[in-house]
Amino acid sequence: MGAGIFAALFLLIYSCSIYKQAAELKTFSQCTFTVNNIKVQSIAGVDVSNVEKFTDLPLNDYLTLAQQAFSKDIPSVIAIKLNVYNPSDKTASVSGLDWEMYLKDELYSTGVINKSVQVLPKGNSVFEVIADINFKDIIHSQSLPQLLKLIIEKNEHLNLSDLEAVVRIKPWYLSGKSIKKYPGFIRIKL
Repeated sequence: MGAGIFAALFLLIYSCSIYKQAAELKTFSQCTFTVNNIKVQSIAGVDVSNVEKFTDLPLNDYLTLAQQAFSKDIPSVIAIKLNVYNPSDKTASVSGLDWEMYLKDELYSTGVINKSVQVLPKGNSVFEVIADINFKDIIHSQSLPQLLKLIIEKNEHLNLSDLEAVVRIKPWYLSGKSIKKYPGFIRIKL
């Protein structure tokens, strides 16, 4: 009889935990999401995260970028920091997120954030999406100096709105060994 009570108690605690996680996921889906900042980390393998002007690039890095500009690809990495504001009186929390980045309604990059995000009642939290993109596809009418000026010198406030950039997130939580995902996507305009 003791084992039966223990099993029932375990099942009750487990059920309460699942209900709590589902409620926190629902609260998370009702939060307000805004872009904190967008920063280019690297262009064609060259770290530009701390470069303020493209003229500050070392000559060998500039030559690497010039050579890459004549190829078909300019692979780059951008970090998009998203702010979450929880207007409710309940904690919002997720175990992780799937994300998709769209440019002009075309799927451009996808990924997963495998860490929890928690937002206290009436509080804020920031999480980061790291996206691999190809600047050659995005800005094909610019010369290398124009492209670098646009990307590096406005790096802290890179504006992707002209490209109709959108990040869609699908939050989820772990329930035992399975993942329970939010039924839709939350859309965040960049």
